[in-house]
Amino acid sequence: MDYDGRHVRRDRRSWWGVAVACLGMTMSFLTITATVSSLSAIQADLGLSSVQLVWVSSAYPLALAALVLSAGTLGDVLGRRRVFQAGSLVLAAGAVVTATAGSAGAVVTGEVVMGAGAALVVPNSLALVAGTFGDPARRASAVGVWAACSGIGLAVGPLSAGLLLASSGWHAVFLVDVVVAVVVLAAAPLVLPDTRVPGRVLDVPGTLAAFVAVSALVVGVVEVGSDGLTGAVPVAAGALAVLALLAFVAIERRSSHPVVDLALFRSRRFTTALVVAAVALFAFTGVALVLVLDLQRVHGVTGLGSGWRLLGLMGPYVVVSALAARVVRRAGVRPTLVTGLLLTAAGALLARATGPQTSFALTWPGYLLVGVGLGLLIAPTTAAALAGLDAARTGMAGATLTTVRQVGAALGGSVLGTVVTRGYADRLRSGAGDPTAAFSAAVGDGLLVAVVVLVLAAALPLLLLRTPRTAPAEALGLVPEGSPL
Repeated sequence: MDYDGRHVRRDRRSWWGVAVACLGMTMSFLTITATVSSLSAIQADLGLSSVQLVWVSSAYPLALAALVLSAGTLGDVLGRRRVFQAGSLVLAAGAVVTATAGSAGAVVTGEVVMGAGAALVVPNSLALVAGTFGDPARRASAVGVWAACSGIGLAVGPLSAGLLLASSGWHAVFLVDVVVAVVVLAAAPLVLPDTRVPGRVLDVPGTLAAFVAVSALVVGVVEVGSDGLTGAVPVAAGALAVLALLAFVAIERRSSHPVVDLALFRSRRFTTALVVAAVALFAFTGVALVLVLDLQRVHGVTGLGSGWRLLGLMGPYVVVSALAARVVRRAGVRPTLVTGLLLTAAGALLARATGPQTSFALTWPGYLLVGVGLGLLIAPTTAAALAGLDAARTGMAGATLTTVRQVGAALGGSVLGTVVTRGYADRLRSGAGDPTAAFSAAVGDGLLVAVVVLVLAAALPLLLLRTPRTAPAEALGLVPEGSPL
C-alpha cells in the first residue's frame, strides 16, 4: 500500500497497530537494560576481562546504530511491516544465540545479531506509528506513546533480568525477547499496514560508508580501554571513522536516492533534536551501566535488587515522558530540553557524591533526577525531529534519529564503561589499598564525564532554538504546522 491516503485509518484498529509496533520497539529497548543488569552475572560465569565486559554492553547498540539507516530505507522499499517482522525474527534468533552462549565471543555474537534485528524494528516501528494518523495532534499522541514505551522497555529490562537472574540464571534473561517476538510476529499481519514509499532505492555506497563510520568509531572507543588513546587500534579506528564520515557526506550530496536527505540538517530544530537525542541516550545507557556496576560491585546488591533500585530512575522517566507534551506546551521546547539536560546532570552529580558506605536512602534522589531529566528529553526530541515532515520521509527521519540515538547509546556504554574500568585499573596499579573504594572512585569518574557532556549539550538549544514557545507546540502537533522556528 503506497502513500495515497488509503493507509490513514481512524478506527480503533489503528491504535491496535500502534500497540503492536510499540511492543516490538519496547522489546528492542528492554534488551539494553536487561543486558546491563546481567553484566556482573555474565562476567562471573564466563570470566570476562574488563574490555570484554565493555564489548558485551556495547555490541548491541553498535550493531543497531551501524545498520539502522539502511533498515529504514529497506522498510520504505520492501514494506515497513515486512521489515519490522523480519527484524523481530532476527532479534529473537540473536536472543537464542546469546541465551545458549558459553563464551565471551558467543555472547558478543548474539548481541550483534540482536542489534541487527533491532535495527530493522525500531525505525520501521516509528514510521508505522507516525504514518498511522494524518491528523497532526493524533499523530503526535501516537509518537508520544511510542517514545514512552521506550521507557517502559528500559524500566522492565532490569526487573525481568533481576527476576530471572534470581531464579534461572543469566541465560534465561534473553529468552524474554523470544516470547515477545512471537507475539509481535503473530499480531503484526492483523493490524499493521505494509506501507511503502514509491521511488525509494537503497543507497548502497552511502549505507556502507555510514556502517564503516559508526562501527569504527565505537570500536576505537572500546579499544581505548586496553590500548589507551595512542594505541594503534584506537588511532586507526578513529582515522577510519573520520574518512568514512567524509565519504558518506560526499556520497549523499551526489546521490539521487540518498539514505539521508542532508537537507534535513538545514532545520535547526531537526539538528538540535538529533544532538540532544544522542546525548540523552549517551547518558541513559552510560549512567545506567555505571550505576548497575556501582550497585553490584561496590554495594554487593543482587541482580534483582539492582532492578528494583533502578526503578527509582526508570519509573520517573516513564511518568515524565507521558507528561512531556504538556510540559513543552506550557514552557516551550528550549526550556524543556535545557531543563532536562541540566536535571540529568544534577542527578548524575548527586549520585557521584555517594560512596561505598552510603545508604540507598541517600542515593535515590540522584536516580530520581536522572529519570525526570531524561523524561523531558526523549519524547520531545522525537516529536521535534518528525515535525513538519510528510509521511514518506518519516522513515528516513526516524532512521536518522534512531542512528544518532544508538550511536549515543553505544558511546555511553563504551566511553563511561572504559572510564570506569581504566580508572579502577589505574588506581589498583598506583597502590590503592581497598579495591571497593577504588572501584567506587572510578564510578565517580564515569559519572563526572556524563555530567560534563550533559552540561555542554545544554548550550545547544540555547544557541540554535530562538523561538522557545511556538516551535514546541508545532513539534507536538498542538498548533498548525508551519510556525517559524
